[in-house]
Amino acid sequence: MQSLIENKEEIIDTIKLLIYKQNPDLFNNLHFDDDNTFSDPLLFAYFNSHKSKVLSNELLIEIMQGYFIKKSTLGIKYSHNKNEIAYLPEIGYFQNSEKVEDILLIEGFEIVKEIHPLLEKYFVQSYRGHIVNPNPIYNSVWYNNYKELEKAIIIIKKFLPDFYQELVFANKKIYLHDNSHILNFTTIETLGMLYLYVLGKNNIIYFIEELIHQGSHNFLYYKMHAVKDFFIIDALNTIMRDLTGKEWDYRDLFGAFHGLYTVTRRVECFDLLLSKNVFSGREKHELLGRFADQFNRFRTGLELLNLNKVYTQKGVKFYQELDLRCHTILDKYRKLPSYFNLSNRDLDFRYKDFCVLNSYNEFLKKENEGYFNFN
Repeated sequence: MQSLIENKEEIIDTIKLLIYKQNPDLFNNLHFDDDNTFSDPLLFAYFNSHKSKVLSNELLIEIMQGYFIKKSTLGIKYSHNKNEIAYLPEIGYFQNSEKVEDILLIEGFEIVKEIHPLLEKYFVQSYRGHIVNPNPIYNSVWYNNYKELEKAIIIIKKFLPDFYQELVFANKKIYLHDNSHILNFTTIETLGMLYLYVLGKNNIIYFIEELIHQGSHNFLYYKMHAVKDFFIIDALNTIMRDLTGKEWDYRDLFGAFHGLYTVTRRVECFDLLLSKNVFSGREKHELLGRFADQFNRFRTGLELLNLNKVYTQKGVKFYQELDLRCHTILDKYRKLPSYFNLSNRDLDFRYKDFCVLNSYNEFLKKENEGYFNFN
């Protein structure tokens, strides 16, 4: 944990330095030692956006003003999104200079009600590594879903306390939208932000999986902050197909490693939830389906690599630990992929599609027979 804290401090120090270079006077009105002030995802988005264009210093002030010690007249000139709503961190949401929504916090996380314009560029529709729609339509659906999301977070907090600490450590804000073609994602360029689509109702298990999945991406960004400590080669710019010869594999090496890590964390957490008999009925049916889906996501290319030509000694150790942990737990549940039919699953698991090929009533019969007792 100490190295994680050091990594986080280094990242925050970088943000402080960037702010100082841009506008040193801001530090006269900020709590310099408050990590929360300098780990807002919009700060990461702001400075990463400078790679492609120069942004107004006033926009930085607008992002930071909610953290000011001494409050002043609000600035919202540069913060309006496509819906003409201005999102000001720590303050709220404005339309035509009038406040229309307050900040919503639940269980240590902020539920973002409207996207800031700095974040709009990250919403693209892609399929197997190709962008098929660079400007898709999406709408916030926070109001109809935040209570169910809260229930999912509370379950994680109660039954997966160690993971909950990781979740809180690396994640700050969650945005819920209605376009299922925009696959759930995080990006290091908005570190601490989770972007999730929502389909219909009854999303407890879905939210739990995606909080584990996407939340673990952000945690790994902190854990592997010094990427060169883990890889001999350039993991961010080396494409997997060039290492494995598998033409379908468009992922970069670092992304593939993220895949192994997030699958392992899901497998570990699902195992704990099942071992503690947290769910029954429909929820257990869905959880087991999602567990079966992890078999298809494990060992998808990294196992083909020459470890000593790809990883440092530290990287080899980390890879082998993850691979062994994931394999060991999956072996415990090895009957799942042969029982469930996942042939209609495309990129992500969707329970409605799963139920087409996997009868809930048949599951109940097998459940009553003790077939799904893995303890």
